[in-house]
Amino acid sequence: MNKDNRTGATAFTDARVIVGDGTTVLDDAVITVQNGCITGLSQAPAGDLTGATVVSLRGKTVMPTLVNPHGHIGYMRGAACDPGCYSRENILDHLRRFVYYGISTFQCLGTDRNGIEIAIRDEQRSGTLDDPDLATFFTAGSGLVAAPGPGQASGAPFFAVDAVHQVTDPADGRAFVRELAGRKVDAVKFWIDDRGGAAAKLSPEACREIVDEAHQHGIQAAAHIYTVEDAKVALDAGADILAHMPRSPGPDQELIERLVERDTAVFTSMSVQGPTRTEWLDDPAVRETLPATAIEELRGRMQARGGEPLFDTGETYRRLQENFATLHQAGVRLVYSADTGLLAQLPGLAEHRELEALVEAGLSPLEAIEFATRRSSHLLGLTDRGTIEVGKRADLLVLDADPRADITNTRRIADVVLEGRVVDRERLRRQWRTDGE
Repeated sequence: MNKDNRTGATAFTDARVIVGDGTTVLDDAVITVQNGCITGLSQAPAGDLTGATVVSLRGKTVMPTLVNPHGHIGYMRGAACDPGCYSRENILDHLRRFVYYGISTFQCLGTDRNGIEIAIRDEQRSGTLDDPDLATFFTAGSGLVAAPGPGQASGAPFFAVDAVHQVTDPADGRAFVRELAGRKVDAVKFWIDDRGGAAAKLSPEACREIVDEAHQHGIQAAAHIYTVEDAKVALDAGADILAHMPRSPGPDQELIERLVERDTAVFTSMSVQGPTRTEWLDDPAVRETLPATAIEELRGRMQARGGEPLFDTGETYRRLQENFATLHQAGVRLVYSADTGLLAQLPGLAEHRELEALVEAGLSPLEAIEFATRRSSHLLGLTDRGTIEVGKRADLLVLDADPRADITNTRRIADVVLEGRVVDRERLRRQWRTDGE
């Protein structure tokens, strides 16, 4: 595909188009694009294309780019996830990897160090960070977790224990959120999790102060939870988002009714806890950006688990799939989340593995795509993307195969188009090959 046409109108013709609304597919379709936006969408014949650059996508399937509202950035390098990997340069590298794999938008929830993420986000929004190959970046800055008592561990994520704020009392939690609001974070993230009894857990009072202060500044509050009781504490506090589905035990009727009544968003976050199958590591899409040594390191780590997840247990994952079905059937507002950036959740690839997990949990491929495009865009307040419609940004993921037949076909990427511009993926691959030498 011509990567140099940046002005004038472009007509992408002969494509199969998955609109992203969960149902609509257009065969032999034409997408016209100008000034970064979709100006026309129709089935052939397309009418007068005089003056437009015509690009045939015969045999290709086009879907919206993915939007991931929950992950962590800057900590992974190769197969490692470590605070020592965290840097501005690594964050920018991850934002390019997202684009390479067709993720146009990413939100990091609560693991910013020294305000680096907020600075990058601000530079991107002001236009001073002039790099068109970066995913649109949202960040919650540093999250909040209970300060551990004597003999207790931190409830923070293992790779970012010293990056989050340790709340000493409810007033301290409120004061820190006020600081975050001053830096205009996109969300507030807090953890309610005792890590199996080893860690301190935020009190209900502290949770209420955190959420109330966030809401006073018009900011959504997202709670990491593990159990049903944790979820209820988060709802009591007024949380807008549960960053995970409850895993122990299954959701009871009270929780379901409250989630539906309040239209609380619940992130799927399934693949991070999935079984350690390794066949995906042999996908050409993985080898394009990850050195062979890192792939084999990951393979060995996963094989050592004998099929059990890298986090938690296979039984917990089975229960998670059941809980997903229960919540979905009840009409709970489930939203796609890949929890990228830890364990085997490689930036850009974890997002596609989450689609696969959603289909395995019972969604159709079209439904899973809608979760990862329209729903996640709405959660972030983005009305300019998420579906292929006239007036939306021309953010297109062009595939060599139809994901309706096999959801893993979303990894068979022919091209990525951001705001009407075809991303030079070969240039990015060359850079990663050079860096890996």
